Amino acid sequence: MKKIITLAMLLVAFSGFAQIVQGEITIKEQSKMELTAKSNKAVNLFADFRENKYPIHFVFTASDVPLNSDKKEVVQFVFSTTVKKDGKTIGTIKRSPMPFFPGNMFMPIETFDVISVLSNIQTNTPETVSEIPKGNYEIILEAKPIGVKGQITSTTLFLKVS
Repeated sequence: MKKIITLAMLLVAFSGFAQIVQGEITIKEQSKMELTAKSNKAVNLFADFRENKYPIHFVFTASDVPLNSDKKEVVQFVFSTTVKKDGKTIGTIKRSPMPFFPGNMFMPIETFDVISVLSNIQTNTPETVSEIPKGNYEIILEAKPIGVKGQITSTTLFLKVS
């Protein structure tokens, strides 16, 4: 019995040294959001995000993350975007790692490359540049920490284009 108690105490003690992050990505403070596009142009959706109609927040906390040379906690993240059309994956993009301080920050839509995926689904002429084909889209935005444990809850945007 003493061995079990000692083992349990050691596990609790070692878990205190674990480098861990926790957080979430939201759109308009929601982890899932439905949106019907006003037009079939990706550039108009881009404008809506740029005008902050759909603010993207990235928030995370960190525990026991080593300090950098400036004595600040910094965690690197890989941001990825998956776009599905009518249930079928049509594009996935992963960005190069980017360093962040813990906290709450607004993220530009460009961080996730959503607009480039949507505007390049089909070959467009100069007259139809950035047109998105009709359909139901599921856009999943994710951030994965590098070198530390933990999880950032992803967000999903359901987009209907008529």
